[in-house]
Amino acid sequence: MGKNTKRNKKTKQPQQPPQQNGVTASASGTAVEDFEDQQAASLLPRLNGKKRSQLNKLVEELLNLVEKQPANPNEEWKQYEQLQRLLQQIMILEEPLSQTVCPQISDSPDDQTRLAKVEAFSAWAKDGGVHSEGLEIAIFPGYQLGLRSTRPLAKDELVLSVPRKLIFSEESNSDCRLFGKMTQATHLNLAYDLVIEKIRGEFSEWRTYIDVLPAKYSTVLYFTTKQMELLRGTAAASLALRQCRVIAKQYAFLYRYAHTMTEPSTGNRSHPGERGLFFTQHGLCYELYRWAVSTVMTRQNLVPSEKQESEDTPKLISALIPYWDMANHRQGKITSFYAAVPRQLECTAQEAVDAGEQFFIYYGDRSNTDLLVHNGFVDDYNLKDYVNIRVGLSLTDALAAKRASILDKLNIRHTAELRVLPAPDFISKELLAFVRVFKMSAEQLDHWCSDLERAGDLLHIDCALETDHETRTWQFLEDRLKLLLAVFNKEMQEANEVKELELKDGQEIELMLFLYRRLERSILAGALQYAQEHRKV
Repeated sequence: MGKNTKRNKKTKQPQQPPQQNGVTASASGTAVEDFEDQQAASLLPRLNGKKRSQLNKLVEELLNLVEKQPANPNEEWKQYEQLQRLLQQIMILEEPLSQTVCPQISDSPDDQTRLAKVEAFSAWAKDGGVHSEGLEIAIFPGYQLGLRSTRPLAKDELVLSVPRKLIFSEESNSDCRLFGKMTQATHLNLAYDLVIEKIRGEFSEWRTYIDVLPAKYSTVLYFTTKQMELLRGTAAASLALRQCRVIAKQYAFLYRYAHTMTEPSTGNRSHPGERGLFFTQHGLCYELYRWAVSTVMTRQNLVPSEKQESEDTPKLISALIPYWDMANHRQGKITSFYAAVPRQLECTAQEAVDAGEQFFIYYGDRSNTDLLVHNGFVDDYNLKDYVNIRVGLSLTDALAAKRASILDKLNIRHTAELRVLPAPDFISKELLAFVRVFKMSAEQLDHWCSDLERAGDLLHIDCALETDHETRTWQFLEDRLKLLLAVFNKEMQEANEVKELELKDGQEIELMLFLYRRLERSILAGALQYAQEHRKV
């Protein structure tokens, strides 16, 4: 993929690049690029042998810890506490490096600092072909930066377009790919590429864009142990803890490969992956990696690959889309699409917007659990919210095979996370059908297995079933919902609401977590009442 080749103004004047036969090497050649890579690396501090040895040991401990799969929620929590202690020790040792690579991360979040760099970014975007007439970047309380309309915008009006050359994707830095095609998770490749550009600093052609990105995020990777404890027992807890475990494992794997499994790299571009290894050895630290992963999680979108293997099955890859990714989320409809012929992302207004108002886009149908863990915010008006309940067939159930045959017909997994919904639906049809199958007697199973074509009827609330069977179904749901709601006992809920009122500035994560708990409790409580009413009928 092509990239914007406009260079940033530098605060320092680096040494002149090497000359060939008395002529400075062409900017399109590798000589200048190799020289800049060496310059970027020379600006980074080197850890002494003692600190490096301590880091090597801590990273091995980290890898050994995250390789273990916890058997239950209590073990998962204990593992997380150990993980946090190790990461804190690692970040202390890596502090000289992280302060250089991510100097603003150690400071308190300052929207004004980002806003001060917006003018240069807006000019960079315009020069690169971004069309954003009618929009400007501004500060909005509670949102940090966002897009503001400078004139009235009509519904469905095309208000923003970003050309392909300014879209940062995993195809932007294919020569840096350390592991080639080892992973199919394109967002991980994208995060790694962002790490490389961040390390390159003033020599990165993406520097102007990177400068306006948040210095830190409110994703679960930044939670303290005390903050994470507010999620214990909720539907988000396991997903959040698993996310922290997976990202720590990725960092540790990258670190070990760069520092204990390979020789120092020269950054020779003629060898695939060598340049990526060079930067990883010089600048990788956990603070940088969690920043890059959080940037990708909170801002990525999918665009078609420009290296399609087949026109029949377009390959989509993760990408960061400058300027467009400044837009915040609000309920509505998706109005951003990639236009293949002009090779650009195009965004229309999902609603009419008055001059001076914030311009929003819709991030898609996602639960608050997903938004919390991956985006670091909660939508209290989320019409597509739900709470997952984990259910599964028992391995010791003599009738499991017959239950499985009915579930297979319904395309429901034998062990699954199924949805509890807000009003007016409350219980998803898949959850209802699973529990109905789960509570069938041997005779009832024989009846339904004899005519599997009728299995779809089990998805409907008014399916004709025996009274005792329906009573068992709704009793199971009632008991399960009561168990989940026990986390939100009245005393704890009232105490949390009082705490929420007492929160001061700088505790946005706590506010978000209390809101999440309240929203999850509301969904579960509504479903419980619904189940109780149906059980009585």
